[in-house]
Amino acid sequence: MRMTRTDRNTGGIVGGFAALVMAAAGMLAMAAVTRIDTQVASEAHRQYCQDVALWRSEVERGVPLNRRAGQPDYRQIADEQCPARVQPMDHTAQRQLVQF
Repeated sequence: MRMTRTDRNTGGIVGGFAALVMAAAGMLAMAAVTRIDTQVASEAHRQYCQDVALWRSEVERGVPLNRRAGQPDYRQIADEQCPARVQPMDHTAQRQLVQF
């Protein structure tokens, strides 16, 4: 069966609409992924700041290097990018020192 001119025009309109729907769905998916990436990066930065604050508080308390929790400011960004009053979380419940 041969397609008439009307059939071809209708097929073009339907195909164009389908492409438009697919493009819109793709843009929504990209927006969702971008939002999730931003949330993950923000949480990672917050955790970094807490870990540096914990490390610094343990340095002030005189905890030996091999027993400290947290992490040093290895990126050298905490003084500029972390809030001034970040309080370290109480990691004592999470930290377990094994003795043999």
